[in-house]
Amino acid sequence: MLISVIIPVLNEAASIRACLAQFEQEENVEVVVVDGGSTDGTPDLIDALGIGTCVSASDVGRASQMNFGVQHTKGDVLLFLHADTFLPEKGLHLIRQAMMGEDVLGGRFRLGLAETGIGFQLIAYLSTLRSKYLGITYGDQGIFARRGVFDAVGGYPALHLFEDSEFCSLVAQRGKFVMLPAQVCSSTRRWRKWGVVKTVIWMWLLRMLFTCGVSDKTLSRWYRTVR
Repeated sequence: MLISVIIPVLNEAASIRACLAQFEQEENVEVVVVDGGSTDGTPDLIDALGIGTCVSASDVGRASQMNFGVQHTKGDVLLFLHADTFLPEKGLHLIRQAMMGEDVLGGRFRLGLAETGIGFQLIAYLSTLRSKYLGITYGDQGIFARRGVFDAVGGYPALHLFEDSEFCSLVAQRGKFVMLPAQVCSSTRRWRKWGVVKTVIWMWLLRMLFTCGVSDKTLSRWYRTVR
């Protein structure tokens, strides 16, 4: 089972080396990094590492980048990963094992964070519960899906924000969308820059406004992406 890993990036020279290294010894994996116009030498670094392929997307934004990246892959299963997220030990094996079930269309991991303070542990725990019981899943959990269902739902919606959770909802509407019994390890840089409490409140506010019909373009102007 060939797994295609799609990693959207924008100025990730500081983190992409470690991200790609986790796939260096893996078999039956292809890695495609989709650059959205980096100015810090990210594409050159990827080429020099020789782990995976770097392609440049004409449209900026994670949804466009991920959809573009899929066009350059051949895998049976697509794994969408942030440049600052690391799979658990045998993470690819867990994905393959889950996808052996014919009724499983895709899934995600539990959220784990790079720092272990009580505040970050609580965030990871509550985020996992949110994904499990409310069906709201974000890209820092490592999202995977069969190529067939990706094509059937039209890929990631053309949104400037919450494209990941909307994609997961579309997949879940068509069949089984599982949560694997292991944690990814994602960066805490967003919380560190904004502050833990402020970030949590701000993200939930944006989510509520999105649910109430506020334009994703408007919300994206309020959301300050941490790179």
